[in-house]
Amino acid sequence: MIKFVEVATSPIHSSDYILNEVWINQTHVVKIQSANEFKRLLHEGRLPSDLDQNHEFTSIVINMGGIMERHVVVGDASTVANLLNHTSRTLLKG
Repeated sequence: MIKFVEVATSPIHSSDYILNEVWINQTHVVKIQSANEFKRLLHEGRLPSDLDQNHEFTSIVINMGGIMERHVVVGDASTVANLLNHTSRTLLKG
């Protein structure tokens, strides 16, 4: 599982956004793509102020037992894909 910073809607005001930590199991990821609409929201000042104007956002779609969930995380698509594709397997005495 890999930890990301997720942009989520506020439980208090659904038009506001907050930042949360989310752990994603890379074996359940079915789609990764840029979330350009969040870049627009950032420039409009609708995202948390502690984000830099140069941040990129990526949408990760996961499938857990037939249930699809979309998570928007901070980071560009290629960096997120590299993190999700990273394997911890190493060759021992080979």
